[in-house]
Amino acid sequence: MGLDSVEILMKVENTFGIKIPDHEAEKIITIGDFHNAVWKHLSGKDSEGCRSQTLFYRLRKGFQDYFNVPYSEILLNTSPENIFPEEKRREHYYDFAISTGLALPQLVLTRPWANFLNTTGFLFIAGGAVTSNMLIFFYNQSKWLLLIPVAGICTTILLSYSLNSKRTRIPLKTLRAFTEQTLMLNFAAMHSDEGANRKEMEFVINHIISDMAGVDIEEITPGKKIADDLGID
Repeated sequence: MGLDSVEILMKVENTFGIKIPDHEAEKIITIGDFHNAVWKHLSGKDSEGCRSQTLFYRLRKGFQDYFNVPYSEILLNTSPENIFPEEKRREHYYDFAISTGLALPQLVLTRPWANFLNTTGFLFIAGGAVTSNMLIFFYNQSKWLLLIPVAGICTTILLSYSLNSKRTRIPLKTLRAFTEQTLMLNFAAMHSDEGANRKEMEFVINHIISDMAGVDIEEITPGKKIADDLGID
């Protein structure tokens, strides 16, 4: 397995609360192999319960209790942005997470602030790299100037942290997607309490691969080779 595959494997292990030995991980070639390896090490198998359905009902009850939203307005295609009030959204969002005992998908920057961070980060890092290389190669300056883009990376990270209060956008368009992401974040705890079934295990693994590797979820099928077919090193 390449480094990208190893990173995905570690994420899957953490999600399911398991450890796949190296000699087994080396034999994972296809998505189906990945499913089989995880299933082999899962405890509490063969649960007939549907975690995603249970989780949606749990979220729906939380929305009704916390925000007084009628059940009739909480549908799978409802936008989470319509559930969580825009005013003091971060406060409500994290209070809701605490009240339900669930880890929720991270809030992200609104588009203007995201554009600002991306543009500023590019200027700091790329501009620093160009400037340092020009000074070194054309003006024979010290190679220590190569630290300028490193400083740009650090500055961008600090700027990103400073913008945390601006992270108020929910990046998922529907409650279906919101429920799926929440399921991935909480699967280990839910599985330990209620068991797991194979279909949901495969669902979670596929979505982790899709999110981390940028592969369309429809392309992730059991027969696909992780490296050759999906291009994951």
